[in-house]
Amino acid sequence: MPRTKRQWIVFATTAVFIVLMLSTFRVAVVHGSSMAPTFVDGQMVVVSRILWPRGLHRGDVVLIRRGNSVLIKRVFRLPGEVLDRRTAARFTAAMDYFEPTGNHDAPLKVPKGQIVVLGDNLAVSDDSREFGPVPLRDVLGKVLGAPPPS
Repeated sequence: MPRTKRQWIVFATTAVFIVLMLSTFRVAVVHGSSMAPTFVDGQMVVVSRILWPRGLHRGDVVLIRRGNSVLIKRVFRLPGEVLDRRTAARFTAAMDYFEPTGNHDAPLKVPKGQIVVLGDNLAVSDDSREFGPVPLRDVLGKVLGAPPPS
């Protein structure tokens, strides 16, 4: 293969790789203490913007769109899952956003296409206990990790 053709292939491959990386991953900065101690104010996180092959799971940390804000929260319940009576009692401000199940022991169900999110620092977090379930279309990405806070 002539050197110029080889150089062109390397250049094109590198360019495609860079475009894929920039469109797939995002770096975000945590604002506030709602995810402390896991993530602290000012800490950077790496976020995957593509649909992950196996979807979301309980415990995943995600970026969500909430109005004009972007929040970082942990997935607590998935679409169709129920909240037992004890857990549902924490969601009184957002009761109207859930589906009733008719079951006294598990009175609330997460609507199809939505998830319930919570902050790790429950004392200060504005999350699904206040604003209800989050539509999956408002999930901006899944947090893959973060360097240690400085």
